[in-house]
Amino acid sequence: MGFPGGEPPPPPLPTLIKLGRAITARHVDRLLAALLRRRRHRLVGALACQALANSLRPTPRTHLLAACALLDSSRPRDAARRLALAWPASSATRLWDALLRRACAEHGDLRHALELLSTSVDDHGAVPSPSTYRAMISEFCARGDMAGALKVFDTMTTRGCQVDDGVCSVIVSGFSKARKAEAGLKFYDRVRKDVSGFEPGLVTLTAVVNLLGRDERIGELAELIRGMERKGMMGDEVFYSSLVHVYMKSGLLMEGLREHHIMLEKGIAADVVNYTTVIDGMCREGSVEKVMGFLDEMERRGAKPNLITYTSLVGGFCKRNRLEDAFSIVRKLEQTGVVVDEYVYSILIDRLCKKGDLDKAFSLLGEMEGKGIKVGTVTYNSVINGLCKAGETTKAVEISEAVTGDNFTYSTLLHGYIMEEDTIGVMEIQDRLESSGIAVDVVTCNVLIKALFMINKVDDACSLFHRMRDMGLSPNIVTYHTSIDMLCKLGEFDMAIEFFDEYSRYTTFSSTVVHNGLIGALCNAGKVIIAEQIFCNLIHKKLRSDSCTYRKLIHANFKEGGEQGVLNFIGKVGELDMDLFSSVCSYACSFLSNRDCCQAALNVYKIIRTQLFAVPSKTFYKLLKSLLRNGNEHVIQPLLSEFIKIHGLHEPRAINMLSCHLSKKGVGEAIRFSSYMNNGSVPVSVLRGAVYALKKEGGILEAYNFLKEAQQSGFPVDLAMYSIVVEGLCRGGNLEKALDLCGSMKKEGVHPTIIIHNSVLSGLCQHGCFTEAFRLFDYLERSSILPTVITYAILIGALCREGFLDDAYHFFQKMSNNGIRPTTGVYNLLISGYCNYGLTEKALELLSHFEEPFLLPDAFTLGAVISGYCLKGDTEAALSFFNEYHCKEMVPDFVGFMSLVKGLYAKGRIEESRGILREMFQCKQVVELINIVGDE
Repeated sequence: MGFPGGEPPPPPLPTLIKLGRAITARHVDRLLAALLRRRRHRLVGALACQALANSLRPTPRTHLLAACALLDSSRPRDAARRLALAWPASSATRLWDALLRRACAEHGDLRHALELLSTSVDDHGAVPSPSTYRAMISEFCARGDMAGALKVFDTMTTRGCQVDDGVCSVIVSGFSKARKAEAGLKFYDRVRKDVSGFEPGLVTLTAVVNLLGRDERIGELAELIRGMERKGMMGDEVFYSSLVHVYMKSGLLMEGLREHHIMLEKGIAADVVNYTTVIDGMCREGSVEKVMGFLDEMERRGAKPNLITYTSLVGGFCKRNRLEDAFSIVRKLEQTGVVVDEYVYSILIDRLCKKGDLDKAFSLLGEMEGKGIKVGTVTYNSVINGLCKAGETTKAVEISEAVTGDNFTYSTLLHGYIMEEDTIGVMEIQDRLESSGIAVDVVTCNVLIKALFMINKVDDACSLFHRMRDMGLSPNIVTYHTSIDMLCKLGEFDMAIEFFDEYSRYTTFSSTVVHNGLIGALCNAGKVIIAEQIFCNLIHKKLRSDSCTYRKLIHANFKEGGEQGVLNFIGKVGELDMDLFSSVCSYACSFLSNRDCCQAALNVYKIIRTQLFAVPSKTFYKLLKSLLRNGNEHVIQPLLSEFIKIHGLHEPRAINMLSCHLSKKGVGEAIRFSSYMNNGSVPVSVLRGAVYALKKEGGILEAYNFLKEAQQSGFPVDLAMYSIVVEGLCRGGNLEKALDLCGSMKKEGVHPTIIIHNSVLSGLCQHGCFTEAFRLFDYLERSSILPTVITYAILIGALCREGFLDDAYHFFQKMSNNGIRPTTGVYNLLISGYCNYGLTEKALELLSHFEEPFLLPDAFTLGAVISGYCLKGDTEAALSFFNEYHCKEMVPDFVGFMSLVKGLYAKGRIEESRGILREMFQCKQVVELINIVGDE
């Protein structure tokens, strides 16, 4: 029987030795190769040395096999030294290529490959072939080791090996896959500048397009395309697919569609990938309705949509909350025999969970299991996230126990328990996370730190923060902001400042979130000086402050040191850039004007003008309104002139302010000026200002006549004007005119509000017209105008003054039954009424109800009860009541103090009377009242 090939296989080496035949190097090579395949590395080395000792001249293959054994034993330098013994030199390149390719094999250690390359080239003068360099670079890029790939590239260029488009495209694509766009673009620029004769081909340019998209350098794409056109290069379907994907991902829908049409116009046939890229981009931007036309075009051009195409379409419908359409596509796919995968179901379940339809999400999970579709972690995470957002974290935990969780799973569960403030739940999830062996990422660390702070484990949270760098994680802005914010909420401001100092020293973030959060917390805690120091640090880093931050500081300084505190703060931040300092000063001027700190506001205004900043018309307007309210006539006129000089006479605020100023001198003059400036029409704000000015000067009847004339002249009259006049008429006893005005309102189609009804109700009660007042109240109850707490307070107060205490209490109960919570003022009306008629027991019973609506008695409440006791002659009870609340650091008003002083004095208890008097003069509110009366 013959053998294949005509020759019998050579006998193994042991058989040859037994037969006494001659042993050749080829026999040794075959044995070494067999041993190497069986990973008997030490035996390979020993046999190779033994053969050399027996004067058996080794072949180049013998040296290669021995070197491979040394390489597999993690001895790359020894391997290089062994292979350097190979002879003849003509076979050296082939041998080095084989050894280097083995070092870069699928399961090889790339560090050994680099060491072998360095030793072979530098120490032994090896010259690997370009294909070997390319293979090494491809393997390094495939494993994401871009630093190693660059070292191989540098060795390649140093040894004079030509860089072609294939090598460059592999490295650029590697950077893209490793999500290191900036480094990849730097490499591309370096190759273009340093490597002579290099011209990027279409493959490299396609990879560069992807990098530009990842680095969001969309503007450079147009320059790249123009460069291709100058060289006469034409893109293929892969290039245009990448280009369209970058535009679509960046939200430039029209640019992406334009490039797609350019591709078709150039005669490049679009395949299913091109169309799917366009459809996916349109669905991401919410233009799912326009996608149907592309589907028809795909069918016409023979590019049949695949599952990925329909998955994008399902995602687009889900994004627009068109779940019925999304389900319709899925059912249609199933009918055509297309197997829907887990990703499609994951999209549907995620949208259902976000919508809150958890029942249908669980139904889909059951459907997946019934069809044998494996439910992965991503799908379960969508369900867990939906349950946590719905407040069902416990149920989410039950589901997670049957799933191999990842960072998203545990961070979602922790966040759910944080929202529910469940300390035990947080601790359980923390234990599960630690025992799972998952390498946590930055997001999970941030959530865990927040959770630990929430359960008051401050030391554990700080320890985790400091261990992040040892875990290979760098704290980001969210980490610092979360830690500092939680420390401030727990009152640990010293530790928060330490964290901030570390943030300032070791980070280069250009965000102001951490600064703003800490400044806000410090201002709320009254630590204004430290907050100002943080603000100065923000300025020193040349970061743009948020307007809320400097406003917070202005408010805090005002609370701490009044108007002088605000002026001091402005003095400290003078080194701000011009625009920001102008904004700070403008807001400070407006803020002080709103609080009628006219002199301080004027000082800030002078700073603005001294620095030659532009004064906004709003700042001018508020300052002038404040001066007008406080009667600073000597300042208004020059300031108003400057306002008009800067912003012009046709600025609406200037006209309004000038009209209000003229109305002080004469309403007719103001109206004529405003009418002239507005081409015969008068703004309602001017009319309102005129009415208010007349009322304030005591001319309510003139205001009434003015309003009637304005109505007849066709000028605009609003509810605010009616409210001003009706309220003034009722206070002045002109009820008939007030009711007449209400009637004319209804004729004009203007319906009185509850404010106007309350004014009328108050006027009726003041003049004893209770029957009419109660009829008006009954009308309000029947109409759509609901009575407010003020409505009830007016009636209760009137009934108490007239001694109808039972009726007053009836209204009080009715008010509570209608869902209107009584205020301290309403309680005071009843308590005062009871005390005035000697019913202190009922007053005290009512006082005991204060705890139910979480109200506290005020000085008037205590004064009313003390006066009631003294009125009955029960001075001892009054003194006991005073002492009870004095221990709670609460004191009565002036009337209460004086009633107790008189009562004690009348009983001959002079020293006690003097003691109460001394206490009275220690009360700030009473002293201020006495001073005001004294000044008047």
